[in-house]
Order: sequence, then structure tokens, then C-alpha cells
Amino acid sequence: MRALTHRLHGACAAACAIPLLVLPAAAGASAAPAAPAGPNTVQQANASEILALENAEREKAGCSALSMNSQLTAAAQAHSEDMAKNNFFSHTGSDGSSIAQRVEKAGFSPSIPTAENIHQGGSTSQQVFDSWMGSAPHKAAILNCQWKQTGLAGASGNLWTQLFGT
Repeated sequence: MRALTHRLHGACAAACAIPLLVLPAAAGASAAPAAPAGPNTVQQANASEILALENAEREKAGCSALSMNSQLTAAAQAHSEDMAKNNFFSHTGSDGSSIAQRVEKAGFSPSIPTAENIHQGGSTSQQVFDSWMGSAPHKAAILNCQWKQTGLAGASGNLWTQLFGT
């Protein structure tokens, strides 16, 4: 199973670097709140913390901060939940949908193509962030100054999707 996860992560790294054309469509939702942490529990990753870590790195790189977009977040949430429910890890949805189709369905209409990062593994915000920053294509998407908006959502505590747009 670990070998499969590593192969899939490698495939993700290659696929995440490919920008996609996105078409207009309908409305979206917002990210789920983080689970509360007790005194002896590990804090679960949450979108706000991941975005804060990313925006700190974007600032160092001379990029403006990403702002959350509810339509991109809805598309990210739907894809993370699809991967969790159907036990897969891919940029292609279980129904064969592409990134562009999922973003269109959520109602996001960017002025230029969009990009997607996906993550499976670590349970804290820092672990998700570190994983993406340790992968050249994921890091390039995060530090791409053309992106102004993002949607970031997770499911099952360790499956994350992030979409980028203008």
C-alpha cells in the first residue's frame, strides 16, 4: 500500500504542475471548521492554518496573499470527500471528472487556467504544508504569484485538495 501511495504522490506531483482551462457555472460553500483539540490530542489540520503558512511563504517570495474563494473551496471540499468516500487519490474524480469540470460545477470562472494540489497523509496543518513545500510542483503552485484566490478543504483528517485561481 505504501508503494502505491508513493506512486500516486509522484503522479500527483507531475499532474499538479499542469494548468487547466476552467469554464463558468454555479455556486459554492466554505471550508469545514477544524476539530477541537483536547489536552492529549493532536490538532487536526485546518484550512485557515495551512493558508496562513502558505501566505507567509508567499510574502517571502514577493507574492500577494491568497484569499479564500467559496466556490473554489466547495470544489476542493467535494473532491476531498469524493476521494475519502471512494478510497482513491487522484486529480480525476471517481466519476471521471476533471479539475476544470469540478471547478465549473462549483461556479468559479477564472480569467486564466487554474491549478490543483492534492495531499494524502499528515494530520496537522504543518505536515500538510511541509509535504506540499517539499514537492517542487506543489511548491510552485503555492508560490505562483499569478494566483490570487484559493479553495482549500480536507476530508477524513488526511485527504486535502487545494485549488488556485485568479
